Amino acid sequence: MHSIIIYIFLSISYLFFSWGLYSKTWTDLESEKEVKVYGSERSAKFEASNIFYDIENWTDHYSVRALGLYRYYDYPKAKTKSVFPFYYHIQSKSDNREYKRILNVNRTKENDSLDQSFYPLVFWGKDTNSNYLTTIPLFFYKTNDTNSKLGFPVIPLLYYHSRNTSGANKNHYTRFLTLLHMEVNEKKGLHEFSFFPLVYYSKENYLFFPLFLFYQSYRSNDNEYWLGPIYFSNDKAKEERLFIGFPFLAHYRAPGKELDLVFPLYLNYSDSEEDYHINLLWYTKTNSANVNLASNDGKVYVDFDFGILYNLVGYSQRTKVLNGNLDPKNTKSLEIGNPKLVKKREFNRENSDSFIGYNLLFGIFSYERADSKRHIRLLPLAWFTWDETSEDNVVLLPPFFPIWFSYQSNDLEYKVLFPLYGKQKDIDSEFHAYLLNVYLTEDHKKNNRKERSYLWPLVNVYESDVDSGHRFLPFYIHRNESREKYKTTNTYTLLSLYQQTTGPSSAHTEFLFWPLWISYEDRNPSHSERERTVWVTPFFYRNMKESRTRTNVLWLVDWEWYQDDVIRTSSKTKSTENNHSKKSLSHLLVFPFYKTDSSFSVIPFSFNHWERDSFTTFTFLNYLKWERTGHYYNFLYLIESENTESDYRFRSLGDLLWSFKKEPSRVNRMTFLWLGYDHRSYKTIYNFFPIVRTADAEKEKSRLYGPFLYYLFDSEEEKTELMLAGLGYYHNKSKTDNQYSTYILLGALYQEKTEIERGYVKRGSLWGWLWEYQTEDNGYEKFSILKLFSYTKETDGTKKIMGMSI
Repeated sequence: MHSIIIYIFLSISYLFFSWGLYSKTWTDLESEKEVKVYGSERSAKFEASNIFYDIENWTDHYSVRALGLYRYYDYPKAKTKSVFPFYYHIQSKSDNREYKRILNVNRTKENDSLDQSFYPLVFWGKDTNSNYLTTIPLFFYKTNDTNSKLGFPVIPLLYYHSRNTSGANKNHYTRFLTLLHMEVNEKKGLHEFSFFPLVYYSKENYLFFPLFLFYQSYRSNDNEYWLGPIYFSNDKAKEERLFIGFPFLAHYRAPGKELDLVFPLYLNYSDSEEDYHINLLWYTKTNSANVNLASNDGKVYVDFDFGILYNLVGYSQRTKVLNGNLDPKNTKSLEIGNPKLVKKREFNRENSDSFIGYNLLFGIFSYERADSKRHIRLLPLAWFTWDETSEDNVVLLPPFFPIWFSYQSNDLEYKVLFPLYGKQKDIDSEFHAYLLNVYLTEDHKKNNRKERSYLWPLVNVYESDVDSGHRFLPFYIHRNESREKYKTTNTYTLLSLYQQTTGPSSAHTEFLFWPLWISYEDRNPSHSERERTVWVTPFFYRNMKESRTRTNVLWLVDWEWYQDDVIRTSSKTKSTENNHSKKSLSHLLVFPFYKTDSSFSVIPFSFNHWERDSFTTFTFLNYLKWERTGHYYNFLYLIESENTESDYRFRSLGDLLWSFKKEPSRVNRMTFLWLGYDHRSYKTIYNFFPIVRTADAEKEKSRLYGPFLYYLFDSEEEKTELMLAGLGYYHNKSKTDNQYSTYILLGALYQEKTEIERGYVKRGSLWGWLWEYQTEDNGYEKFSILKLFSYTKETDGTKKIMGMSI
């Protein structure tokens, strides 16, 4: 127990104080203290140098070093003072940089910033416009002119808060347990919020509940809502609005376009060119009569509307009661045009002074009278419009509620006998309607199109030079089209889809039945073989080609057959290119068993593959590849064996545990751990450490005898000798500049070292503390004992004892 307490105390002490030994450094300030001075140069620059202290004094350089603990430097770039390991201080002379440390209390000043710490618990500081405080492991805090941050604890970070005060908008951001994120804007309030994985919220952007399939976007000009099959969007900038209740309901509004759909019973569509209204619901509204006042250009009108059973019978009227336009210049000019057919009405009650309109049978028959202009329509015929002030021969009986209408000219004919008959004819087409929309005929000169409808628009049959088809709404639609060389057939029902496209040398057929997702596809392209696919999702899959057939059942059973030689027949000559074929099994999967013509596997335990001259298996983590020329075996790299025509290798852990390599005529490698023999193209090694180790290369060699008793390395550049791992003897000589270093007992007994500058040679014992003798080519000599007694001969011949001239 006592030892545990001591261990904990030492660990905490190391954590608190070890980092304090390493001081803040600036490379440009520290580099001037790293200049190496020795020999005569040192004698000239140092006033005193002994075992107790060194005093350096020369131009702009002054330093004092005492007992290896105290150091003071006054150099051109900085002043430095230290008492190891308690105190360190450095201050730049050229700028505002300063660092001071007392034990683990640190203070760093650089330009306008000040950083302080009590390592490793507290860190604090400030800059021109910012400050921070961190207490480990409790919290951290940082702030400046525009932003502040707070978090706790530091590790792991459970809570984080940031505040941004720049500009007019001030934001607050909060994160908790990395699950909760929240951003608050002082003007907009709660701006961003999320709680993974339940909710994501962004003000004026979106609201999202992933688990409930709910999404809402509410930008200033664009809103969206989505909940499962329900979707709604409103684009105010485009004045566009859409609602979908998939797949039955749709509501759309945009400038010049309207759509209402209750599939397959109700449709109301209108755009700038045409409008349609189909109502198979026959739903009712209460009978209503509305009277309103309206005004336009100073004129006052009385508008009257009346409807029975949602316009089973509808009536609309406008009467002018006050004429406020007395300026004759503003009087509307009458534009008298010829009778014509239009898809969409050109006038209505809103742009008329006098208006009367009738609608019967939900708009199937409509008649409108606006000022002098008239509209009449019997669906599905187009609107017929004329001006009664013209001299055209238009018959309308009775005038107030026409049942018989007739107009005929050289290029236009329009007749209505409500509700028995309707006719529309122009130079390009002719329509006949009987008993409203019970029976309808259409004939168009373009492409010789003929169309017949029964209970329009439910039942329809048509044909032309380019297309044909029929429908029985809402259950069935069929279309055939011909475009250039291609023919397309489409068939739609409430539960299925069929498409077929054929060309001169290709064909493509698709069929889909939903919601069971049963599909069939047949591709017969000109550039490749025919392919057919059947899906009964997720139970059954089958893909058939001329060369192969694949089948899958419940994903667990899968097989494929292929033909070695495919029978191909020319479409022009009908000649057979190859009349020989043989079916083979490509693969068979009955999980977990998998087989092909060259493999067999038991997933996931064994995988086996074979070829004519090889076999490969990966079984229970054992890998083996066998060939006639050799083999390769691997068990998690613990055992690895490889045999080729050129060599054989047997090893473990990539040659680390053991290794054996052999060529036909010799053994190249045989090792166990580090012991053994290794012959390579560039080096030969005999390693029986700790007894002996030798290595020979072309231009170098090394020898090691005993457990580091003697080591030799000799090359073209240098020669190194060591005894007792360098502890007893060390010698290194550079052959390029003839410099050397020799140490006996690490320099304690004897050392000798040279420097290329001035031919400097230093000899001594106990690293120069016991005695030391220095010489240079310029005549400089120095001999010292215990760093107390010294004899010096300067380059000018001056002799000194203990630094004093004699």
